[in-house]
Amino acid sequence: MGLRVPVIISSVNNLSDARYAAGMGVEWIGFQIDENSERYVSPELFKAITSWVSGVQTVAEIVVLNPETLQRIQQEYQPDFIQYEKIENLTPSELIQTPCIRKISCLKGQELTLLNTIPAEQSLPYRYILIDLQDWSNWRSYSSEIKTTNSFSNILWALPITKEDAELINSLNIQGLSLKGGNEQRPGWKDLDEMIDILEALEEN
Repeated sequence: MGLRVPVIISSVNNLSDARYAAGMGVEWIGFQIDENSERYVSPELFKAITSWVSGVQTVAEIVVLNPETLQRIQQEYQPDFIQYEKIENLTPSELIQTPCIRKISCLKGQELTLLNTIPAEQSLPYRYILIDLQDWSNWRSYSSEIKTTNSFSNILWALPITKEDAELINSLNIQGLSLKGGNEQRPGWKDLDEMIDILEALEEN
């Protein structure tokens, strides 16, 4: 048993999400490491959570990646991947040495324009592109455009999906999905229902 689509669970900040995601066979677990982020995970918490999970790759999620933050991430977190939105003062050769995910967020109404720019991103030095389209409520009406963009290599999609979308996702040959973790009410207690429903719908039969 496994998932039909590689999945990254982003913004994880608790052990419940991490252990469930690992047990379901997700590919990556992401942690926000900007200190001012909503779901900030300290180096200590990162180590505490990841010490309890195995078989998944870890992702340090940051907005701006520069030499200083790169050094801090490598020293304090040592993740498998770094996800960023912007880079400053880093050369392509420096990035090639670091497995990266480039997150591209989209303004509402600009979704199709963004999809048309993806081919130009292919030559840049990162392993994956994560396209954040969480606000694109009518994405199901543009399956042809999504399928065309998905034909380029290493695309991860953050879409507002529900468990009912599992068959559509499969028909589009989506290369990877990004889902978001939740906030734990207290240790061991949180509502995992939505993420559970989606992951179970994506399980291979």
